[in-house]
Amino acid sequence: MPTKAAHFQLVENYAAHIVEGMDIDSLTHIVYDMLVREYEKLSWDDITEEIVDLYDEDTLIDLIGDSDDNNTDEPSEATGW
Repeated sequence: MPTKAAHFQLVENYAAHIVEGMDIDSLTHIVYDMLVREYEKLSWDDITEEIVDLYDEDTLIDLIGDSDDNNTDEPSEATGW
């Protein structure tokens, strides 16, 4: 049975191997997916608090506005849908 250190080294080596084989678009996509997956686990309060702590309240307001715009059941005149 390998040691914890050997296991961790294998994990690090494998992660580095994957990253080295990716282009910028692939890296961007995987980071986005991982962030969404992690932030989905947080409550509304936890996410909003983090946004205000890391950025500011104006950023939070802007982001909430974006999410409201994307969640309408009405068709958009811009897209016809």
